[in-house]
Amino acid sequence: MKTSMNIKTIVSICLFIAVVGISSTAPAAEWMFSQGNVSEIEYLTNCSSYYYKGWGLDLNLKSGSSNWIHMTVPTPYGSTVGYGAKTIRLKIYTGSADAWISDVHVYNGNSKVHEFTGLTYSNGWKDFGLTMPSKINFNKGMGISICIKAGVEMMSHRFIFSSAGAYFY
Repeated sequence: MKTSMNIKTIVSICLFIAVVGISSTAPAAEWMFSQGNVSEIEYLTNCSSYYYKGWGLDLNLKSGSSNWIHMTVPTPYGSTVGYGAKTIRLKIYTGSADAWISDVHVYNGNSKVHEFTGLTYSNGWKDFGLTMPSKINFNKGMGISICIKAGVEMMSHRFIFSSAGAYFY
């Protein structure tokens, strides 16, 4: 009986030390990604077709139109230590030089915290990172909105959204 009491006491002390130790340390740095099949299309009428697949979102934009694709990124939240991010990554395909990504907006919940404008990613698979000027704490969930555009040339206006992520630390 006395042995089991000592083991319970030791286990309780170890758990207490672990909990106190974890809550007072800085969060671990890690990439968090969402898969492209969680993408949301803002204007369905601007698409000539769209398909959600196990590997992502595949859509064709109508000639001369634009659209916004919204993706969420799993966002860690620490009650005593804030998590933030400075760099995001996107993996997206465009079918030609006449189908491009022009803007990327980053949100913390319903607040836009940064925007990248004047982008020209087009013509094939692009796996790229974008860096904000400083670390931003995300306590309401990260959202990434991507503006896509199609020109009027007789070229492919296909887009594939594979993933979106951020480096949290």
